[in-house]
Amino acid sequence: MEILIKNSNSITKPKSECLVITVNSDKNQSDLVKEIDEATNGLVSQLIKSGDISSELGKTTFLYSCSSILNQELLFVGCGKLKEFDTNQSKQVIQAVVKELLAKKVKSVNWDLLTVKSTANIEIVKKLPQIINKMTYCFDQFKTKKSPTPNLDKINLICNDKKQSESLTNGLLQGQIIADAISTTKTIANMPSNVCNAQYLADQAKQLGKKHSSLKVSCLGEKELAKLNMNAYLAVGRGSANESIMTIIEYHGAKDKKAQPYVLVGKGLTFDSGGISIKPSAGMDEMKYDMCGAATVYGVMQAVAELKLPINVVGVMAGCENMPDGNSYRPGDILTTMSGITVEVINTDAEGRLVLCDALTYVERYKPKTVIDIATLTGACIVALGHHYTGVMGNNKNLVNELVLVSNKAGDKAWELPIDNDFQEQINSTCADIVNAGGRDGGTITAACFLSRFTEKYHWAHLDIAGTAWQSGAKKGATGRPVAMLIEYLLTQ
Repeated sequence: MEILIKNSNSITKPKSECLVITVNSDKNQSDLVKEIDEATNGLVSQLIKSGDISSELGKTTFLYSCSSILNQELLFVGCGKLKEFDTNQSKQVIQAVVKELLAKKVKSVNWDLLTVKSTANIEIVKKLPQIINKMTYCFDQFKTKKSPTPNLDKINLICNDKKQSESLTNGLLQGQIIADAISTTKTIANMPSNVCNAQYLADQAKQLGKKHSSLKVSCLGEKELAKLNMNAYLAVGRGSANESIMTIIEYHGAKDKKAQPYVLVGKGLTFDSGGISIKPSAGMDEMKYDMCGAATVYGVMQAVAELKLPINVVGVMAGCENMPDGNSYRPGDILTTMSGITVEVINTDAEGRLVLCDALTYVERYKPKTVIDIATLTGACIVALGHHYTGVMGNNKNLVNELVLVSNKAGDKAWELPIDNDFQEQINSTCADIVNAGGRDGGTITAACFLSRFTEKYHWAHLDIAGTAWQSGAKKGATGRPVAMLIEYLLTQ
């Protein structure tokens, strides 16, 4: 789909199949509405006055040919009071319009969305491609009957403020890149585990590296991980026939190629059976989504390369599979991590933190400016925050605050949870330095406490996306969160 910014004082030019016009509940309508009213001999003002064209937020009214002058279909959408119109309300307007256009199989439109409230325009053009992609995304690679391609292929956004033209074009480009990154993340995350294993993640990264010369990709297999004493990481994958592989994607966009990078570490459990502490069968099919952290890293690194950000970024996909087998690690085992800290295994289904702790130790070599790990780590996070907010914890208050701030700006909400010494006591072990599971109480926080033991040498934040990375039920599928939040964070650096 092509989205363009068109500078014009008229919504009828350039020519399109349909005109999308916003109406407000204030006394005066826009000049573009008045233009359409004149072209319809006053019909539009009559319908607004009678209430047949509603100004209520998100309410749509579709009119077929009602003017020989226009010879175009008309779609009116309410935007409520102009004073209250912001990016959140624009989202409702966009969703309502796109839903109607798709239902009517409209191919091209001129839309006056950018004439409603100029102060909100930059965020609107960034959100628009993301909203459309969310509404039209389809994962049907494995279906014999493919879903029909949406007819809507061109949107002209009419803008009557030439001063905003360049910034709007840049904002739209950013939005399209973010939308593509989210879709890519969703597609990788939706792949079944018999296709998507650690090798698949590595291969995808190599393809990305070939596409973008600014990216350097390297992969560490089990032999390399063993040389690094990443024993916790390796223990988790011991029961799988698929090799554990950690894939590193490096981007050097700063003038100083040796400048401290921003590091992202994604949990990549391509399937999590729970191991010896096996999960209940109900819902286990969704454990293919336990690699959404790694998929997020991939999507963000794709966007970083396309945005050509002037910073250095390192993305780590910690690929692994947790399966029950005669060679699997067991409850009661004691593992020596790459850092030298010993861990008593209480539950083999608390495996993500074992993979991450070694990966978090590994990235010390980059002398990072900040490190953010992204993981579908705990069901407890769903209990705490539902499916609405990503849980955020960390050892640096400024970093945590910044992530929460950009999450709200990106419309990809996050919420800070406490992480203090009261919780640290829950992961003490009687026979090792720490245990890998601190019990039910505060499970999300004690998991973060575990990771915090391996992140003392840099500023670190942990994103628990167990409740936000995918949805269950009839609409089962990956959401692509928190790609938008992380790209917004990197854009502000």
